Amino acid sequence: MGCVARLPDRFDLFVRKARDCADPVRRPDYILGALAGLKDWYFLNVGTTENPLPAEAEIEGARYVVVFSAHGRVEELQPAGSHPLKAISMPTARAMGWCVERRLGMLVNPGEDSALIPLDQLKAFHAEWSQRGGREAAGFWIPNMTTEEEDFWQEHGC
Repeated sequence: MGCVARLPDRFDLFVRKARDCADPVRRPDYILGALAGLKDWYFLNVGTTENPLPAEAEIEGARYVVVFSAHGRVEELQPAGSHPLKAISMPTARAMGWCVERRLGMLVNPGEDSALIPLDQLKAFHAEWSQRGGREAAGFWIPNMTTEEEDFWQEHGC
């Protein structure tokens, strides 16, 4: 993919809006809220298939894991003509908890629409999110839905 231009996705637009409108202190919360709404997070695998290892970055003395909002975002980093990059996919709740346990902040979608989430803000968000029920408490209930409608909402994480 390399140099191919792409249209911003919904997550990118949310990051841009948060960057323009949100209080800088609360900006990571808005971005984490958007990430929490995703079904999975993706990590660049710098290890092997047998022993995966997510890519990390050190920025101003702090460690960050490199997180992507979609698998296609990982592929964008691939230089033309090189071997395909490998990604690790992890459900949102597990991924967020894993980052907190490893004591890593997050560098989200490196590039034009990147966001940096410091560990302390990730820990605070994760604690509150977990206390409120995390992924299981997300969404809403619509009475009298058909089985097909329920399946649709379950599949799309809404």
